[in-house]
Amino acid sequence: MSRVVLWGVVYVALLGALFVRVRTADTPLPEPVAPAPGEPVWLVRVHHALVYAVLGGAPLEASLVGEHAAGRGAGAVLFALGVAGYRLAGRALGAALSPLIAPRPGAPLVTGGPYRWLRHPMYLAQALIAVGAPLTLGCRWSLVPAAAALVVLVARASVEDAALARVFPEHRRYAARTKRFVPFLY
Repeated sequence: MSRVVLWGVVYVALLGALFVRVRTADTPLPEPVAPAPGEPVWLVRVHHALVYAVLGGAPLEASLVGEHAAGRGAGAVLFALGVAGYRLAGRALGAALSPLIAPRPGAPLVTGGPYRWLRHPMYLAQALIAVGAPLTLGCRWSLVPAAAALVVLVARASVEDAALARVFPEHRRYAARTKRFVPFLY
């Protein structure tokens, strides 16, 4: 198997681990959520569009422009850590998980699991995926939308912190003792 095919297999396997959800028959599907009044749904759409642009753009770039061998291993490690972190954060959120910014009605403020150390571990995981995925395929141009995705993640986290503080009075104490993305730093 050639190296190009090998890295393609790694990429597809990590995408599968990211997107394929396994549910048992007794696990209910979450109730759909509607945006809260005044919620910046445009920010959610831009965030998702950029992440999908990176994930779809990297294979396209690899096939059209070619690949760089340097950084593939590091990219695969970042991608895998991102997928694992995304799954771990999603599991910790449980029924509180929402694609929107405002918390699900009736959901608690989650402060356990990776949320014990970070307010936005899922966004950190998405940042690792956004950088790691293109590098895994040896792509460089796909890092441009990845950089834009990182900027949007920071903006979304700020808006989400404000939304959580409006709903949960204890969020201010929680935010004072946890960092946003990087433990002990930021």
